[in-house]
Formats: sequence, C-alpha cells, structure tokens
Amino acid sequence: MGRDIQNNPEKQQLNANNYAPIIGAGEGGRPVRLNEADERLSDETFGINQFNLVASDRIALNRTLPDIRKHQCRTKNYLPSSELPTTSVIIVYHNEAFSTLMRTVMSVILRSPKENLKEVILVDDFSTRTFLKDELDKFVAQLSVRVKVIRADERVGLIRARLMGAKEAEGDVLTFLDSHCECTKGWLEPLLARIQENRKAVVCPVIDVINERTFAYQKGIELFRGGFNWNLQFRWYALPPEMVKSRSEDPTKPIVSPTMAGGLFSIDRKYFEEIGTYDHEMDIWGGENIEISLRIWQCGGRIEILPCSHVGHVFRRTSPHDFPGRKSGIILNTNLLRVAEVWMDEWKFHFYKTAPQAYKMRETIDVSDRVELRKRLHCKSFKWFLDNVWKDHFLPQPGSAFGRVIHSKSQIGGLNGCLHWTVPLGESMKIAAMHNCSAVESFDRTELWLFTEEGQMKTDEHLCLSAYQPVQGPRNWKMQLKECGQYESEYWDYNFDRKSFYHRKSGLCLDQPSEDPNDHHARHILQPTLSRCTRGGLDQQSQNVEKTAQTFLISNLLII
Repeated sequence: MGRDIQNNPEKQQLNANNYAPIIGAGEGGRPVRLNEADERLSDETFGINQFNLVASDRIALNRTLPDIRKHQCRTKNYLPSSELPTTSVIIVYHNEAFSTLMRTVMSVILRSPKENLKEVILVDDFSTRTFLKDELDKFVAQLSVRVKVIRADERVGLIRARLMGAKEAEGDVLTFLDSHCECTKGWLEPLLARIQENRKAVVCPVIDVINERTFAYQKGIELFRGGFNWNLQFRWYALPPEMVKSRSEDPTKPIVSPTMAGGLFSIDRKYFEEIGTYDHEMDIWGGENIEISLRIWQCGGRIEILPCSHVGHVFRRTSPHDFPGRKSGIILNTNLLRVAEVWMDEWKFHFYKTAPQAYKMRETIDVSDRVELRKRLHCKSFKWFLDNVWKDHFLPQPGSAFGRVIHSKSQIGGLNGCLHWTVPLGESMKIAAMHNCSAVESFDRTELWLFTEEGQMKTDEHLCLSAYQPVQGPRNWKMQLKECGQYESEYWDYNFDRKSFYHRKSGLCLDQPSEDPNDHHARHILQPTLSRCTRGGLDQQSQNVEKTAQTFLISNLLII
C-alpha cells in the first residue's frame, strides 16, 4: 500500500474477505445504513480501497438495481440476440475488494443476454491479497458463464494488463470494464447493436455513480461528453446548446464524444487490432484514454456515448495503489508526452507550455513506431480533429490570446496580481480571484486564460469568466465562473489601447479586486469586481498605458 501498515487496524483486514451480506442492504440501489460498530470499522478500513469496504461487504453480490433508462430506451427495438455479435468482457484488477469485483462480474452475467456473452476475462495485475487467489478461482468456477482468470507475473499496469486480456479474448467485441462497476438492465444490447451497424464505432455506456461511502446508485448525467484540458487530463463537459437541441426528438441517439473516459467501452476486436490496440510503451495508466481517443478519430473511427446503456462505477477521490518503480508524475508525463508527440502535431507545444517537465523528457522518448503506425493508417491531422470533432474546444486559435491577465495595481506582497481560478477551502465551486503571479517558468495553469476572438475568457476547465446580478439583495453585478455555453453573460471586449475588459451584457468594466464583504469564512480571497467604465488613461504622446484600477494586461505566453 505504499506505507508502513504495521500496528495499523488496516493490516488485519488486508487479506480478509469479510463479505457478509445483510438481507435487503443496498437493494434497489439504495444507500447502505451501518450500525455504530460497522461505521467505526468502515472508517478504519476506508484507506484499503478508498471506498467503504464494510458497506460493500454488506450488499449482496447480485443486488437489484433500478431501471433508470429513459422510457424511449426501454421500448427501443434492437436486433435479436442471435444477430448481434458476441463479446468478451475484460476486467483488470489489482488488490480489488472481493465484494466489488465479484459484484461487477455478477452484474455482467445476470444482465447480459447469454447468447452474446462469450466470456468474462479477469486479469489479475499481480495482486497480493490472498482471497484473490484460490478463493476467487473456486467462486468463478461455479458461475454459469465461462470466466477466465489470467495472472501477471509482475505488476504491469492497466494498459498492458488489458492487452493480456484482449490477446486471450474470443468474442467478436471487446468490452472493457473497471473492477468496481455494476451493469444495469439492458446495458449490453445498445453497445453491440451500434457496433453491428458500424464496426468502427467505439461505444461507451453512460457512467452512473456508485457512492463510495454508501454505495447508493445514482443516475449519471447523459448530456455530457468527453474532452481534455490543456494538461491533457480527461474532463467531462456539457453538450453545446445546438447538440442538446438536436437530440430533443430522439434522446436515444448516440452522443458523439471527442474523447472517452477509458474505463468502460466496447470495440470490435479486429478493429482494435487494426488501429494498433493500446500504445504498449505507456506505463501503468494515465493518458491511454486520450491517446486511443485521438487515434480512433484521426484514423477513421468514431467515439460515441450511448444513452440507453448505463453502467455504475465507484468513483474514488484518490487511488489506493502506488505506481511501481517510478513516481506517478514521471509516468504520467511520459505517457502524455507520447500522446502529444504522435498525435497533436504543432499543437503539442501548447501542451508543453503547461507541462514543462514533459518537454524536458522529449529527447529520451522514442515514439517512432507509433509515428509509423499513424502514417500506415493514413490518419488525419490534429487540426482536422479540432475543426470537425471538437469544434467548441478551448485550445488557442489564430486571433485568440493565451496567457496571464495581470493587474499591476493589485499589489499582493509587493508583486503583481494575476487573475486565476481557485476552489475556496471547504467549497466545491471554482471562483475567479487574484493572487501573486507565479514565476513564469512554472506556468501555473490556474493563471492561464484564453481570450477568444469571439470575446470569451476561458480556463482550461471549460469555465468562462462571467457575471450575474443576484436575484435577491443588492443588484450589483458579481463575477463568477460557469460552464461555457455561449451565454450573453460570458462575452467581453478588450480595449488594447486602454488595456481594459468591457463586459457586454452589463456595460461595466473589470475592476480592481476587493475582499467579499459577506465573507463569513475569513477566506480573504481577492475577487475582481465590475464597475462603471472610466475613460482610462492613454498617453497620446508616449503611447504608454496609464495604469488605473481597470488596467489589465494580457501577457501572451503562446500565440498560434
């Protein structure tokens, strides 16, 4: 577990399978209620898996779940099972809890048409827990569907473990799942039917949320799709308004997605091989989903989320597992460097601006085999991907400005103040604030803004600098960050002479920051304000800007 657990209450739990279901616990996807003793035990053992192991052990492996599909999905007709392809479901695990792993397997078996479920393949990525050895083998041997167990001789990581499973698979379609999932009624048919229609469609279910503490099953948001931020980290983003509108008549239509989360998806087995499977030089996990997403799109395939397929997933706030051999940051930077070098063309330098450590490693990484694969498959450019697949992306374009927004009047500790986004302590919503500008070479991405040609101020989390008038209380305009959605309130004009931002909807200008007078938590966060625009000071003779409270300089770090 990456730390000394001697004399720790967790130690005695590591190799114990304490699965002991209570009748009715968690049924129907409801939250599990524990008694006082179990609550204490759950706190003591939470770190083992970074979820409530005790709650999971109280739930039956075959618990019932609600049918949360739209009514249009429940009545949708697919081809008969005999005409749909078969699938091998591949589940990789490393020291997974017995109850969550077997509940994943049971949900696959119980809620999949038998004619289409060729096999379940469990790939053990060098687990050390004893209950994942003979005890697991005996359990799966009794199941009604063939379950293969493949064990790695050393820790190989998610990517290579999945490749081990794919190599042994016999189904027409490969379906990858994480080891702490629960499949719902009707989850598989939409995935197989879509691949039957288009073998180059790589399809994902809607991912529902299984609460990591109560194991309550919560319906996921269907109108989201995948993208990535400037650091190539996967993110969910709301569908743009025009896509939402186009789905009003048929909400069962596939949702075209620029990227996929990567944990749960189905792909034609032969197509998976044709496009180069995974990049086998990537280590452990991280970035592989972005790499395969770009490769699929740029090489002639497509990625879709199917709203009629729902699979639950336990979302953990942190991983309980170490990255073996090397630090996680080095592994992730290496993986993402491979993505950038092979698939992003000249846009890779934008990634390097926000990941200088990756840039330093360029000369040590050989990607020639993947570059050759791209040539062999006649893949399109990254610009094509942006222009045709992710039109509302927030990467810099010609005509846009990318960099820091500096307010020289807001001296904080004697330094210039930079506009950045932050999450106040004890809260979950990101806000815009001012703080000391960091050293230029550090490229703190929370300080980086994209000012688009259309007038939006974007962060790399697809949040736009916006303003609103409170419904109650004083009607003074206030600043906020909200999901970019082409709303009136998120458009600005920048006067390059006066160096000032003009908010179109309010008719006000961005002004010097001040502390919130209603700050009851003593956060002392300096937030920019809006006020009546002053004339500003442009010295007509010297052409130097007179610095006022409304003077904000855009410091370009990269111009495309």
